[in-house]
Amino acid sequence: MEPSKSYTEKKAYEPLYEHEGRKIYHAHFVKAMKDAGINDGDAVFVHSRVSAFGKLLTFDKNFLMQSLIDSVKDAVGSEGTIIMPTFSYSFDRNEPFDVDNTQSTVGALTEFFRKQDDVVRTSHPNHSVSIWGSNKYDLSNTGKGTFDENSIFGKLYKLDGKIVFFGAPFQSCTFIHYIEQMHKVPYRHMKKFSGKVIINGNEHDEEISFYAKYSIFFSSFSRLEKHLLEKGIMKNAQVGAGNIMAVECKDLFDEGYKLLDKDIFSLLKNDQVIFGLFNKISYPFLRYFPLPIKILDKAASKFLSG
Repeated sequence: MEPSKSYTEKKAYEPLYEHEGRKIYHAHFVKAMKDAGINDGDAVFVHSRVSAFGKLLTFDKNFLMQSLIDSVKDAVGSEGTIIMPTFSYSFDRNEPFDVDNTQSTVGALTEFFRKQDDVVRTSHPNHSVSIWGSNKYDLSNTGKGTFDENSIFGKLYKLDGKIVFFGAPFQSCTFIHYIEQMHKVPYRHMKKFSGKVIINGNEHDEEISFYAKYSIFFSSFSRLEKHLLEKGIMKNAQVGAGNIMAVECKDLFDEGYKLLDKDIFSLLKNDQVIFGLFNKISYPFLRYFPLPIKILDKAASKFLSG
């Protein structure tokens, strides 16, 4: 659906946020996307946090969400592709997954995007994504593996896509789990989930695989983030109180893979004495005798679940 003229005019003159006395408009987001290295025709996977940019100046939620989504569309152009996570973790919660109706749990912008008329959603019951643009049908044809080569992350890698952090922290980067699976990190293991998937009102049984992290380990991507920014591999553009960062998937994969080659725990909390020592002690068990790790994982999972 084409936006009305009144919406187009409103988008140009009505501010969305304010930070330190400066008003932030739709155009500021388009410029920041370009400054972060997003070009016409790009395929971008967007992690978002709409509260990051400052004090809200509009009380029209639909206008805010549409304006932010349109800023990404303006950056990638009509030949571009936008992917947003609409993760629901349905099978993880022992719930059925309805492609049309199950809500996204990863932010208001992703749920608004999911409901757009020209967007398609994948049928992955835990890690679905919604897609707009020129590659949406090719990208939506994913397999049952969450982070394998036929997942949305594997397909985005092959497409030379980019990851965008639209106010979101780098720690939200799900693509890193694709790198971990390709590297076969020992602190993750393959796990199966099964349940009901509903597509166009028709229900069927489904089983998926997930490269799950043992719960006694804790992810931390700060080392990789610092490396990418210092080397200029990931670009950063400030918008109000927040930032828009972007990195090419292949660069992210290569740099993450090299870090794991040097230190297999480089994507975990590994800087403090207690974490570093635990990781070193656990390594031979992970590689050669994982049973104690599995027992600890099971105990920790029960404790954390209450």
